[in-house]
Amino acid sequence: MNLNEAKQKFSEIILNTKSECREDLINFIKNSEEIEDFIADSRINFLESIAEKLRSVLPNSGILESETIVNMDDPKSEHIDAFLFPDDILDELCDEGAMSRHYCSTCGSKKTQKLDLVSHSFSAWELKWLFTKILPPLDNKTLLDVGSRLGCVLYGAAEFTKASKIVGVEMNPDFCTLQQSIIEEYNYDKIEIVQADIRNQEQLLRTADVIILNNVFENFLSSEDQVKCWDLVFGAVRRKGQVIVTVPSLAESLDELGGELPQSWVEEVEWQLDEELVPDECDLESLKSVHVYQVI
Repeated sequence: MNLNEAKQKFSEIILNTKSECREDLINFIKNSEEIEDFIADSRINFLESIAEKLRSVLPNSGILESETIVNMDDPKSEHIDAFLFPDDILDELCDEGAMSRHYCSTCGSKKTQKLDLVSHSFSAWELKWLFTKILPPLDNKTLLDVGSRLGCVLYGAAEFTKASKIVGVEMNPDFCTLQQSIIEEYNYDKIEIVQADIRNQEQLLRTADVIILNNVFENFLSSEDQVKCWDLVFGAVRRKGQVIVTVPSLAESLDELGGELPQSWVEEVEWQLDEELVPDECDLESLKSVHVYQVI
């Protein structure tokens, strides 16, 4: 059903509603939280359809052969992309024996422990929470995702916000090609992909209103290169009011490198996490790992 057909169906519903109920129906459509939830859930469906498409062309890990990831050989951890493999899909794959949540701590025994699952993406539901609950409205703002990989943050921003410009910077040409194909198929005309090293894109950091840094340096760069990237961020992101979203926290990232936050640079924005309102589809611990900062 296209837009014109949908409008026709809607008009028929209005006309077929008893006259004394029409105003109540229209007010319900205008103001109901149920309608807002329905619209938000339909956007989740869009994101899940993108994830399904990506799963068909990517390995289970979501990691390409052309990609370099630090500590890939750690037997206690597994790189699982949360956007590609939310819990229900991951459970199915574990049942089929295609994936596992556990590792054997004594080879050949039944003594197993949980794997540390490392994701480089947010799930579709976590993206909804990020853009509708954690961040303020992004109307007419520019969002920059550093290390956009599969592009899930970009698609989430396109679905859940009114950002005027959404930019993903990604070094890997294969990921850039993949993102571009999704952008064209889903008509995401506000999204732009820049194939580059963020260290050569200082101007993007200066002009962005919201900057997403989700496990972007830790798992992909040497300690020396991580320090260089953070030095660039400290120097370029200086405009008062700029927002930075990080996973993990800035303190955690810098502690690993023996560094410290510059004084009087940012302040952390506290956001309330009402655990009772978090849907089952959201990983509570993943949400808790999201930190928001504002340049002061």
